[in-house]
Amino acid sequence: MSKLLIDVKEDYERVTFHPDYAFSQFVGTYKPVPVINEEGKEEISYQYVPGPFIRIYVEALKSAQTDNPKPYLLLIEEINRAKVSAVFGDLFQLLDRKDGVSEYPIRTSEDLKQYLAKELNVSEDQVATLILPDNLYIWATMNSADQGVMPMDTAFKRRWEFTYLGVNDAVDNNSDEFESYIFKCGEEEYKWNDYREQINE
Repeated sequence: MSKLLIDVKEDYERVTFHPDYAFSQFVGTYKPVPVINEEGKEEISYQYVPGPFIRIYVEALKSAQTDNPKPYLLLIEEINRAKVSAVFGDLFQLLDRKDGVSEYPIRTSEDLKQYLAKELNVSEDQVATLILPDNLYIWATMNSADQGVMPMDTAFKRRWEFTYLGVNDAVDNNSDEFESYIFKCGEEEYKWNDYREQINE
């Protein structure tokens, strides 16, 4: 990941799916937000609050409009722990990509259209449809032993490229980076590989 990303604080969004995770959390929705009015008093205003997908989407689009676009990543942990067809909704259609760009655009909802127009400083007509740009990557993890948690339909799965990573892959490949990784717990330092072996035993 470090080779792909330049500034990890700005270049990626990370989200963990769970059984109650919903489209409105993933994409965004109107929510009550406390604001200070002109009289200096706190009141409640309803505003569009973006989810991780729209936050990283906006950043990727802003970068794509520059002379030197950089890659952005949406990292979904435990993708099969939520009902992915419900979480993605019509965004599912954007996953069909050619040369990194969505082949089939989808219509933008009115509230999202207004939000995108404001964030990207464009007219609403320019964001009437959504298309994933080629500098936005979506990666996801799932535990193959938990495939039955929330089954994925074939139509969804075929839009992803699956790569199996075994628990011993890094060790079998003699990865120096893996062997040298050390983490701290309290005042003590431990080698990750030693810890991993003990847990597996």
